[in-house]
Amino acid sequence: MGIQINTGDHTSPVTRYVAVPASKRSTLNWARTKAKAIASGNPEANKYFKKMPDGKSLTQLLNDSSIWINYCPGLTLFGEAQISGKELAIGPNSFPKGKWVVLGTLIHELAHINGAPTGNNTQAEEALYHCGLGTDAEWLDGIDDPSTPYDPSTGG
Repeated sequence: MGIQINTGDHTSPVTRYVAVPASKRSTLNWARTKAKAIASGNPEANKYFKKMPDGKSLTQLLNDSSIWINYCPGLTLFGEAQISGKELAIGPNSFPKGKWVVLGTLIHELAHINGAPTGNNTQAEEALYHCGLGTDAEWLDGIDDPSTPYDPSTGG
């Protein structure tokens, strides 16, 4: 089964996290499916994730049915997660920016679930790059290449 989307069948211990609205589920399902394709088709993604504090590969995280994807209606960030936890949330600001931003948010938050710290550490942001969602030039120069889904100005 793997990582689960809260459709109302889960009560998160984080009280702000609720079921993903029906109108947003198809985008989130696409992002989860695409993340699994990245994990199976891009060895660099798993290799990078295994270097994080909790040492799990992206494949392991995506196959973990105890990890839940929730929605957080009041969240101003694209997403958030409990570091080394089992709960993450996608916020309402991710969805209007499109499915690639939702995918980037999911991967970024999975990095935090895998122990990537917050603050001045960029390990979660770099997960996008290592998952093939951007180019060397975008990452190193910070200049967006519109031919890739990665946008360095937004981190996703």
